[in-house]
Amino acid sequence: MDLLVIRMKREGERVNEMTMKNKAVTYNSKENVLDELMDSHSKKVYLLAYSYVKDQGTAEDVTQDVFIKLYNNLSSFRGEAAISSWIYRITVNRAKDILRRRKLAHIKYPLKYFEQENQAESTEEAYLKESKKEQVLTAILSLPLKYREVLILHYFHDQSIESIGKTLDQKENTIKTRLSRGREKLKSNPLIRKELL
Repeated sequence: MDLLVIRMKREGERVNEMTMKNKAVTYNSKENVLDELMDSHSKKVYLLAYSYVKDQGTAEDVTQDVFIKLYNNLSSFRGEAAISSWIYRITVNRAKDILRRRKLAHIKYPLKYFEQENQAESTEEAYLKESKKEQVLTAILSLPLKYREVLILHYFHDQSIESIGKTLDQKENTIKTRLSRGREKLKSNPLIRKELL
């Protein structure tokens, strides 16, 4: 557990140094660490899973499976990469496992998971922002999987090219190429160009 706490501190995930020292003392079980990881990553795991399976119920199942796997394998975390990269890698693998077994139809992306907490916006600003998100997501979800996954990891999960490469088990140059080509495919929509490029 100490390695996990140190890794979380190095990543700067949601806590400062003093809070992390307190966590190191109070985390005496896997459940506490898992609770913290679920609090900080569950929405992102859901979104990533949904970007693959495009079904709310299946994405929720993938999310649950990911955290069960994390719980069972928490002690095997080696700290060679960011904890978020490890979590996203598990998510990608689980979602791809499900896709191998099923062919799913396109379903509208649930925007409620992209809402930012504690933001004071006017109703009109919130509507316009939500409308833009809807258009961006619709365009991204229409792309082939190899472009869609890198765009979502980069823009919605704030993952670096290096981190995406580790998550998808691809070379950095491959990720750069897919990111570039994915952006090119979105350029036909002026709103998308303004939002992403």
